[in-house]
Amino acid sequence: MPFGNSSPRPGRPHPGADLTPRRLALGAVAVVLSLGAAACGAGEWGRGWSLGAVCTLAAPGAPLPEVVRESSGIAPVSGSDHLFWTHNDSGGAPELFVVDLQGRERGRVRVPGATNRDWEDLASGTCPEGGRCLYIADTGDNRETRQDPAIYRIPEPHPEDSVSAPAQRFALRFPQGARDVEALYLLPQEKLFLVTKGRNHPVEVYRVPPLEGEAPLVPELIQVLTDGPVLLPRMVTGAGATPDGALVVIRTYEAMVFHRPGPDGRLAPIPGGFVNLRPLREMQGEAVAWAGGNRWVLTSEGGPGISRGAIHLLECPLRP
Repeated sequence: MPFGNSSPRPGRPHPGADLTPRRLALGAVAVVLSLGAAACGAGEWGRGWSLGAVCTLAAPGAPLPEVVRESSGIAPVSGSDHLFWTHNDSGGAPELFVVDLQGRERGRVRVPGATNRDWEDLASGTCPEGGRCLYIADTGDNRETRQDPAIYRIPEPHPEDSVSAPAQRFALRFPQGARDVEALYLLPQEKLFLVTKGRNHPVEVYRVPPLEGEAPLVPELIQVLTDGPVLLPRMVTGAGATPDGALVVIRTYEAMVFHRPGPDGRLAPIPGGFVNLRPLREMQGEAVAWAGGNRWVLTSEGGPGISRGAIHLLECPLRP
């Protein structure tokens, strides 16, 4: 089925999908999540997928804690293969939560110097001076009217800390006017990229200038992935990358797509790199991050009738 040609609401199962607990249990058989061949022409991102190989669940999905009702970003905790940082969506407190793959809260860290206007994604990587840093994208803008989007950078706390070091705030000003951005990913040497949601404009990829100075940073538009705005299921809600920068994943409400970044940062979809996420039955799929090896972790928000979001771990044997 072509990516995005059908438009079930987020959280509704794909017609005909087998979504019984047995099907989605640990070690589920291969058709749980389908992969396909990529169309690579200009303006063809997300079109023309033919389903083929598979991803499988590496662990059963689990509900997130009540305090994380709107998980919108996720990043691995350094040195752990089962703990992850996450945060709530707009209007929440400026704090990060530590959760495990069973959906349990394992820590909570307040971020002084930050405001959660509309936190939408999270990335982790090496700080410019060494050590590990977390990057928070306060870039959500449903009406595309914000004058104050920003990226926060903090040294990665210990999961048992209660307060982080003060956040550094880097204001952003998009050259084409305000944009709704829910996806942030980080490549080596602190190269940050933002992907727009595609609600009112095409899906666009921006390269963020080096995080320095006090003047607003102007992200550079380096790629346009679609011909125009996209339907709801295809709107971009998160992104992630492997630490070596070899793979970048962009996720939407219904799918995720693997890419290979070029030297200039432009993304090329990888053949076999489309993953249909609808069998997971996420109410509102929001975040994705590398979780070690071929594993990728996803989180979703809750919604009507489902007050809590969920966390899933996928095994995707795909390398560039």
